[in-house]
Amino acid sequence: MAERVPKSVLFVCLGNICRSPIAEAVFRKLVTDQNISDTWRIDSAATSTYELGNPPDYRGQNCMKKHGVPMSHIARQVPYWDLKVHLCVLCCSGSLTAALFLTGTWAGHQIPEL
Repeated sequence: MAERVPKSVLFVCLGNICRSPIAEAVFRKLVTDQNISDTWRIDSAATSTYELGNPPDYRGQNCMKKHGVPMSHIARQVPYWDLKVHLCVLCCSGSLTAALFLTGTWAGHQIPEL
């Protein structure tokens, strides 16, 4: 029997303390609620080094708590290899997508801004 390769998604924002960790937490809850978390690899990261090592912003944490969404994250910068191993990289703004391309960090397929 062939081993199942998990699907993977990486959410990216500037500091990895607001948008991307919230997206990661919500997506993680959705797949957990559907009992398919073992088939997904979910992560988030920053394009900058501004907030490395910091927890998510308190406002995002409060919002997630209010809606019953577990959130446990420490800000990190996206390394080059993360962009190669994730099936889908979702940037939380078009300028971040451009930054990943222009710096040569990511040579993947461009996904239109959502």
